[in-house]
This record gives sequence, C-alpha cells and structure tokens, in this order.
Amino acid sequence: MDLQILYLMLGLIGIWISAGIAVINLQKIAKAINMTEAFIGLTVLSIATSLPEIFTHLVVSMDVLKGIDTSNIAIGTNIGSNIIQITFIMGLIGLMVLVKSHKKILNIDSIVMLSGIILLFVMCLDGKISRTEGFILTFIYIGYLIYLTKGEKIFRNHHKSKDNILKHSILTCIGLALLLYSAKVVVTNADTLAALWGVRDSFIGSIIIGLITALPELTVAIRAILKGSTGMSLGTLIGSNITNPLFALGIGAMVSGYTVDKVITFFDIPFWFFVSLLLIFFFKKKMKLGKPEAVTLILFYLSYLFMKIMFFA
Repeated sequence: MDLQILYLMLGLIGIWISAGIAVINLQKIAKAINMTEAFIGLTVLSIATSLPEIFTHLVVSMDVLKGIDTSNIAIGTNIGSNIIQITFIMGLIGLMVLVKSHKKILNIDSIVMLSGIILLFVMCLDGKISRTEGFILTFIYIGYLIYLTKGEKIFRNHHKSKDNILKHSILTCIGLALLLYSAKVVVTNADTLAALWGVRDSFIGSIIIGLITALPELTVAIRAILKGSTGMSLGTLIGSNITNPLFALGIGAMVSGYTVDKVITFFDIPFWFFVSLLLIFFFKKKMKLGKPEAVTLILFYLSYLFMKIMFFA
C-alpha cells in the first residue's frame, strides 16, 4: 500500500508540474503568433488550465475500452475540481482582493455553467453517460466557443514577437507527454488504493485528484491578481467550470462511455450546482465578492469535505 501511495503522490506532483509547463508554453506560443490577449483568455487559457482533467478522462477512457472501469475516478476528479474552484479557490481569492464581476459573466457565462451542470445531472440519472451524450456535451462546448469568439479580434496587427515558437512547442509537447504519463500513474494507483481502502473511486477522484487538477486554475488566477486583473481570475474559474464538464468529460465519454456512481449524481452534482448558484447570487447582489462571502464559500468547501468523508467515502 505504501508503494501505491508514493506512486499516487508522485503522479499528482507530475500532473501539477507538467500541466504548468504546458499552460505557460501554450500561452507563449499564442502570444508569439500574435494572438490577442482577449482571444487567448477565451480559448487557449480556458482549455489549457483544464488539461489535467482532459488527460485524466482520456486515460480512463482507454482503461474502460480495455474492460477496466475507472469511470468514476475521472468523473469524480472533474466535479471535485469544479467544486474546489467555485468554493475554496474563489473564497481564497476573495480574501486576498476584492473580486469584481461584470454583466457578461453573470448574464452569459454563468447561465452556460448552470445549464451544463443541469444537463450533466439529467444525463447521469440512468447511471451512465453514453458516447452519444459525450458527443452532445462536446458539440455544445464547441458551439459555446464559437459564440464567445464571434466578433473577437484573433490576431494583433503587429508582428514584432521574438519568442522562440519552436522551443515553446517542444516544451509544450514534453509537458503534455509528462501529463499523459502522470495521469496514467495517478488513475492506476488511485483505483488500487480505492480497493485497498474500501472507498469509492469517485471519493479518491473528487477529494484527492480533484484538488491537484484545480491547481492550474489557482495559479492562473493568482497571476491575474498580481497583474491587477481580478476579472480574469473570476473568468478563468467560471470558464473552467464550463470547459471541464462539457469538453473534458464530453471527450472522455465520447471515446468509451461512462458508468456513474449514484453518489456523484445525487450528492456531488447537486452540491456543485448549489454552490455555483450561491456564487452567482453573491455577485448579483453587489457585482463583487466581499470577505464575508469569501469565508462562506470556504466553509461550504469544508462542509463538502466533511460530508464526503463521513457519509460518502
């Protein structure tokens, strides 16, 4: 067991480091080919920060096709990452700075996020997510991206970038390769440990792996704060809560289809919907997130941890 724990921890560290390498270099490539900051934020950044979830889903899908059903590790990771972003990370950022929102996030992005959660809940009611449903989720995300980028300027007019595109492309490929290997190590050992500890795969995914896969969003959000762009912090977290269930989970389900634990359907997803609704309510009131609201979000994450450990492990 000790060896599995060690491998799991090394795999999680590998996911964190390799995802960071990929995100940073994808951003530099986008800037090097003169993409605008707005377009990078809407597309490249939202997908790049979800790479850990995407690769976890791909690894699990390959296992499912081989007859090893680790579906709930991927789904649990996806939803656990979303919950920690909306509660703990958003709360942590709210304690650091005053986070302001704007009408686009509240009127468009938040509606898409809530609609995605409801759609996923409906799909999970029969205990599975089919390949067709995976295609539907992916197709909706692509449509959302097209809508977002409509009217956006994709490239800047000047071409003075001196960034080495080849170097960053190589580093991106190295990061993605390490991420794929790390995700495989994590999924394999998480499944083994779940059996040894007598806990659900979804518990390991949502509590342990979900925490690590949320770190890229935390890193990007903190960098945005340091640059004075708190709106980007909120946009990154909301964007990730759209990308993860629609694109990451959609691609995985499209490859193999998934079985879904009832705990995910009737506890995790409803909790995720509630805290997402709560966050939107906080911003609707004053268009900003104050410290009392930030503390409330953190307390909700702690309550989620408590309930998962006490009742749904």
